Amino acid sequence: MDSWFITDGVDEESILPPQSQEEYKHLVGLVSSISDFPRMSQKEQNSLIRELEAYECYHQVDQLLRWRLSRPERTHPQLLQDYVWLMRVLYLGLDSFDAFVEVAKKFISELQVPFATIRLRVLDEILGPENYREHARLMSAVVGEIHEVSQKVLLLERLALVYEKKLFMETEFEAIYHQILKLDKTNEKARKFFKLSHMHNMEWAEAAEQLKVLVQHAENLQERVRYSHELAQLYLYNLNQPGAALELLRPLSIDYPEVRHSLIEAFERLDLVDELLSALVSFERSSRDSEETSQFKFRRGNVLLKKGRIGEAVAAYRDALHLQPASLLIHESLVSALVELGSVQQLGDELERLRQQVKLDSSRSTLDELIERARRISETQVSFAP
Repeated sequence: MDSWFITDGVDEESILPPQSQEEYKHLVGLVSSISDFPRMSQKEQNSLIRELEAYECYHQVDQLLRWRLSRPERTHPQLLQDYVWLMRVLYLGLDSFDAFVEVAKKFISELQVPFATIRLRVLDEILGPENYREHARLMSAVVGEIHEVSQKVLLLERLALVYEKKLFMETEFEAIYHQILKLDKTNEKARKFFKLSHMHNMEWAEAAEQLKVLVQHAENLQERVRYSHELAQLYLYNLNQPGAALELLRPLSIDYPEVRHSLIEAFERLDLVDELLSALVSFERSSRDSEETSQFKFRRGNVLLKKGRIGEAVAAYRDALHLQPASLLIHESLVSALVELGSVQQLGDELERLRQQVKLDSSRSTLDELIERARRISETQVSFAP
């Protein structure tokens, strides 16, 4: 056996004291059998290590496991078992974090295990699943031992999350996201982080650049649609670029209803009335939700009213009211359109219908104000009529 291996006794301060003379004799026998360790079978060696560990003979366990790890005939599964065992003894038994880290480095460097194994067997099983501060210390120390870029990125993503969500150390996790982008320029988590950071600082152009990368490298179509919509909203509301928003949204509006209201906004901002009206009619026909269909009709009425096409606006408002008869907003818009149209009789009918249909007490004061204002408007218009 290697000359550095101790076989002449036990460090009495580091072991669990035996409870009886018989148990003491058993412990002495265990220590004596260490000299036979190289000639034992794998099963016998494991049994001896477990018994020594039970008596808290951690220094001897440390040396036995290190000796086994040095043997060239050890298989990958055996090395994996012994490394994890040794790390557990160093951390939980000998309370030596530095020694634990050094062995963890050798474990990762030699075996190149995937990050999922590191997380399960080392972070969770040895350090404990919520021991985030020491998770961070270990991951920071071993990241350089990982050769595979994808596995290194996974570790860095986890490290960044721990710093951000568990330890709240902003200066640390921002630097890690920069490191991730050096390894993987299209990394989604890093790009999302910098997008949010730029938006928080109202750096809209920089946020848009991050979203462009996310759109281009989205993992699936649904993700691409979501990022495209978010980018379009940034163009619309923060960068005053409705044309760029329209370019993104137009091809998506047929299959993805969630983008339609943003597309309508882009049409309105660009004053593309014909395209807007055509889109609204298309959306009305394809929508399966009566309230949403009513809103499309209402918005079409607003566009028509703004362009002076009063009769068409009145028809659109009536269609909207058919689907949402209790909407004060649509009723008020219809009244305004009827005033513009100069149809006093229709206005009177509409006001009576409005009073009958709106039943909620909470709406009564608003309704009365609406009726009174509409009547004053119509009376003024009649008094000035030729």
